Amino acid sequence: MSATMQINEVVELDNAMPSSALESLPAIVQQVLSHLHQDGDVALYVTTDAEVQYLNREYRGVDAPTDVLSFPGAPLAEEIAAYEGPYLGDIILAYPHTMRQARANNHDPHDEFVLLVVHGTLHLLGYDHDTPEAQQEMWDQQAELLKLLGVDLVVPDYIHQPEDS
Repeated sequence: MSATMQINEVVELDNAMPSSALESLPAIVQQVLSHLHQDGDVALYVTTDAEVQYLNREYRGVDAPTDVLSFPGAPLAEEIAAYEGPYLGDIILAYPHTMRQARANNHDPHDEFVLLVVHGTLHLLGYDHDTPEAQQEMWDQQAELLKLLGVDLVVPDYIHQPEDS
């Protein structure tokens, strides 16, 4: 299993969350996968609000930036998957949005990014929050993983509705 990360060169990094702190995020993905006994590769991409808004509009029909998007990978051909392992997908993080969100919630920026990486990884593993039951299952798993990672954040209950866009 592996996780790679790329930071869009146009992202203006904040001293509160420099690239050196962002570089710890692939290890978070690996810890989550290991704890959940999952195998696979994940690509992390840190980018701008504008790019995330574009992706959100194109793939979800929501014309607004958001903190994190997850795109599950297409299944690989058997012969490739046997050699490479499964490709779980991509996690796209909006750096400026996440930094504002961390400040608004009085969260440490690194903890906010860890929360979003955990959240995105769970989506790639099939978790969702589209019903109260599914959300409870995802939030319980998310809370367990955050505790394991030493991140003390309380995530409020929220279910995305199409009219929220």
